[in-house]
Amino acid sequence: MRCYRVASGARIAPFGDLARDLHVGVRTVAEAQEAAVRACGLELVDVCDISEVSARPALVFYDDVWFSEMALRQFAAAALGAKEDLALSLPPGMLARAVDPFDELAKTEQGGLLQDLAVIVQDAPLSDREGLLPRCRPWELPSRQINARMVLPPSLSADHAPGSREADAPITARIVAPVRHWVHVLRLSQMSVGVDLLDNLRRNPRVMFRLRWMRNRDPWKVARKLVFVHPTARVHPTADLEAAVIGPGAVVEAHAHVHRSVLGPGVRVGDHSSLVGCTLAEDVQVLRASYLALCASMPKATLASYKAQLSLFGREVFLTSSAWLIDAKLKGQVKVQHNGEPKAVGPFLGCCLGHRVTLGAQVLVQAGRAVPNDAVIVGSPERFLSQVPDKAPADVCTVRMGRLEAL
Repeated sequence: MRCYRVASGARIAPFGDLARDLHVGVRTVAEAQEAAVRACGLELVDVCDISEVSARPALVFYDDVWFSEMALRQFAAAALGAKEDLALSLPPGMLARAVDPFDELAKTEQGGLLQDLAVIVQDAPLSDREGLLPRCRPWELPSRQINARMVLPPSLSADHAPGSREADAPITARIVAPVRHWVHVLRLSQMSVGVDLLDNLRRNPRVMFRLRWMRNRDPWKVARKLVFVHPTARVHPTADLEAAVIGPGAVVEAHAHVHRSVLGPGVRVGDHSSLVGCTLAEDVQVLRASYLALCASMPKATLASYKAQLSLFGREVFLTSSAWLIDAKLKGQVKVQHNGEPKAVGPFLGCCLGHRVTLGAQVLVQAGRAVPNDAVIVGSPERFLSQVPDKAPADVCTVRMGRLEAL
């Protein structure tokens, strides 16, 4: 069966890049698609328009749809011998809500999310994207996941589970989702950590066997066993790794913490830095004593922050340690711009920095904002001491309009 990848032409703000060229986790969407197709033993053919899909049967998807290898493998296996056109559907639940933050995907009668990933067996020609899903019968991807218990903030406890501060966070290797906004890129990057961990576990049966036969399967002990370090990577003996994938040529310095994160080739994590739930693409450098949580970075960024959370960084971003990225809204929900309208996405979300953005000292970025490419932003000049007298004033002073004045 041939596999056709159809060009969507979709570009993602603020980067301006085609969706296929953006990094989800440590690989671009196109690279992830190609790796999944190759692993399933299928032949990939790129076409500019869906009308060029002539072979039958044919597996068809658009280049702005991200999917894991296991999801494609399950769908391709189910489609063998199919007598009618099928479209993959993600089952309803927490995972479906996470990949559809704007509630814009078509739904099945059972509440599942239809994806632009289909198997076509009928001879009727394909004309456009809008006509793909209506001709297909939904096929629901079997849900197979590990539920990790997490503690909710008090502000979310009442809404999610009255009387309880805990909820299940699904970890699965079967994910299919569109890439139409930077929020999609960020969320899929966060989910790709679980996908990479489970894929590495499948490729290392010895680790799987040891985990299965552990006497005390304490979650922290399991996390310390679930570490995959490439032979060319260097990890300092004092570094702390839990549920991590360390890519080729990566360096983790002394007393650094890398938890539930994936580091791409050539990534360098400075000493005493902490990464929690992050994905860093190739050649990203995290400067010493930085703290990043649930962030994703594209290649060659330089990141320094005492605390950055739930944020997405483009290529060659430079983030200084005293720049502040707000990541929550105390009342109401964070809103982002989508298709020219503000859309609420929940109380917790950081920022998006476009390619080659530089944030200087004392810059404050509000939650949900997307900074355009090539912006160089520094703090307000009035807050910096620029006119220094020859003799210090006798009283306690402050800085006003760049000058020293008595407080």
